[in-house]
Amino acid sequence: MNQTDKVMNEYQNFDPVTDAFFFKTGSQEQVIFHGRNYIIKKRLSAAEQASMKSLPNFVRAAFNLYVNVNKITNIVGNTLHFRDEFAYPRTITVSKRTLEEIKRRMPRTPDFLSSEQLI
Repeated sequence: MNQTDKVMNEYQNFDPVTDAFFFKTGSQEQVIFHGRNYIIKKRLSAAEQASMKSLPNFVRAAFNLYVNVNKITNIVGNTLHFRDEFAYPRTITVSKRTLEEIKRRMPRTPDFLSSEQLI
């Protein structure tokens, strides 16, 4: 399987609930999913967006930004870190109030990476 086939396969098999680190909503029903090493733009109806936003693993972090609490690998101060064995590190800074909500919604204590592993 060549690189193009791998990318197309990852795009076609993409599941926002389990794969996305976070997503942003935009105008004209566009949703931008940020994941391991990709950004995928999709159009979702208002009902589909409402369904995604109501899932217990997504927490509103900003006006149009929702984070997947299951994908957070570390929290340093008010900064959320997302990373897996293949991903480029991604971070989001949130308010203290949002951070408390995220901590309450986390189903388990994540296997946090040390600060050396984040570099």
